[in-house]
Amino acid sequence: MSIRTKLTLVTLSGLIAIYAIVGGMLSSTSFGHVMANSGPYPQLSIFSEVVRHIVTDYVEKPDLNKVRIGALRGLTDALDPYSAYLLPQQVKEYQAKTQTDATGLIIGSIRGYAYVISVVPNSPAAKAGVKARDFIEYIDGHATHDIDLVDAYSLLSGALGSQVEVAYQRSGVRGNEKVKITRGPVTAPKPELQALEQQIGYVKVQSLPGQAEAVQASIREAIKRGANKIILDLRGSAGDDLQAGVEVANYFLKSGTIAKVIGRKEKVITTYEAKPEKTLTDLPLAIITDYSTAGAAEIVAAAILDNKRGEVIGERTFGIGSEQKLFPIDDGSAFLLTVARYASPNGKFFLPEGVTPSVEVKRKDVADASALDELDPDASPAPTTTPNPSDKDKANKPVTQAAPQKPAEDLLLKKAIEVLTTADKAKKKSA
Repeated sequence: MSIRTKLTLVTLSGLIAIYAIVGGMLSSTSFGHVMANSGPYPQLSIFSEVVRHIVTDYVEKPDLNKVRIGALRGLTDALDPYSAYLLPQQVKEYQAKTQTDATGLIIGSIRGYAYVISVVPNSPAAKAGVKARDFIEYIDGHATHDIDLVDAYSLLSGALGSQVEVAYQRSGVRGNEKVKITRGPVTAPKPELQALEQQIGYVKVQSLPGQAEAVQASIREAIKRGANKIILDLRGSAGDDLQAGVEVANYFLKSGTIAKVIGRKEKVITTYEAKPEKTLTDLPLAIITDYSTAGAAEIVAAAILDNKRGEVIGERTFGIGSEQKLFPIDDGSAFLLTVARYASPNGKFFLPEGVTPSVEVKRKDVADASALDELDPDASPAPTTTPNPSDKDKANKPVTQAAPQKPAEDLLLKKAIEVLTTADKAKKKSA
């Protein structure tokens, strides 16, 4: 097959793929208007010109199959982190749901790099030392800046007992750390219940998806023990589960909108309303969030805020929440496109702005998202962390025990307690 024939085929396949995405935007009545403006058709002309120059002017004979794949991936790269072009094997894995979470990492994307939103407690990643807010640069030698989130999760997935190598940067630390994570079972922790001062029931939820009933049991137990105020701590809860978020929000709401699913042209596809029979309590409520709060937990926080049911205290949440649909292509590949986004009762999308708390608390012990400017994405990976044979000898020698460090004060929890007790005192005074 001649190079010009190949060029024709790759150009046509690229044009067809682009048309499949944007064609629905067009109608016979708007065709002329689109052609006259900066719509999709002028972009097709640019695409064709670039391919022509690659074939006729590039210094080496190009691999047009790679050019085509790169072009198709580029289309979704410009959309959002959750849309992607999948190769045939990836499509099979996606449809079969064979990719399993064997590390405990919940990642998002910031500036094109994989970013650790949260780490499941006691998971393989947590045991290896990876923490929320770490900035992943390499997964098994693959730069995360060159791949989408589907690829990143595919690299992290694997057989239990196998290893995956991750190089990450941490704010305030020069260079990066390179560790090996041994894949293993990841179990979502159950909610933790504590009784705090001033008859406050404190429920810590580190993983909300699939835990709605467990959260319900904790709230019931807190009330049984005599709590007259509730703190729901959603820090670290980053799994995306719309139904779990709606269920938990409903425990505190007798009426009102909990969340919305919004599609193209701001069309509301689904509205979730509170059902009074599912309400557990009307006790004063405070919710704690930070940048490791995402997904289902954001639905809860936004529903409480927009319905003026309680205060949300802490930091802005990360911002995820969307639905994807697979669009197959004849060669076995497919486009995974975001077709709807989750929104608060007031219609604000969680992706990408997150939820802004009603009472913001700035922490000095951690960096916010703006601190990524301090990181060095071009730093070379540090040597892999592995045991040194001489460490055994060192372990047999007496060592001087360092003085135990005092645990850092939990400013967000302290503020939540303050807000609830102050409101309680004001209520009693007015009565």
